[in-house]
Amino acid sequence: MDSLAKKNNRRDIRKALENLPKELNDIYDEAMQRISSQDEDDTKLAERVLYWISYALRPLTVIEVQHAIAAESGDEDFDEDALPDEDVLVSVCAGLVTIDQQSKILRLVHYTTQEYFERIRATRFPDAQTSIAVACVVYISFDVFAEGYCRSDKEMDTRMHKYPFLEYAA
Repeated sequence: MDSLAKKNNRRDIRKALENLPKELNDIYDEAMQRISSQDEDDTKLAERVLYWISYALRPLTVIEVQHAIAAESGDEDFDEDALPDEDVLVSVCAGLVTIDQQSKILRLVHYTTQEYFERIRATRFPDAQTSIAVACVVYISFDVFAEGYCRSDKEMDTRMHKYPFLEYAA
């Protein structure tokens, strides 16, 4: 914004605004490079967090993302020991994500970040939708859900509290 304020005419302002998305792309590219330069586990975790936030059908809470990431192919039941820490989810993403403290929604830091991820989807995250679908199927296939439907509201509340990703996965 400071650079725009220093422009002397509309043409210079327009040119500066035309270059803004390129500059933002560079910033996001650098953040993605920082993510890629982390150790392999942190890079994989960051990529999973980013594709869940960017490509899920609705905004997800921290606990929903934690459960989504913890569900891995071959799991028969949910393992709480697989839940990544809330702070880790944010720190591995190189400043691209934040937690809304009121709603506890894990989100991208700015709407331009979402636009960036839409642009790079085909090259950086080509299998994101497949990975999301697999995680949902794994989650709803846990043995605990083979017991069938809940027989009371209390039982349903208990299940939804224990398995907060169930609503999205189903």
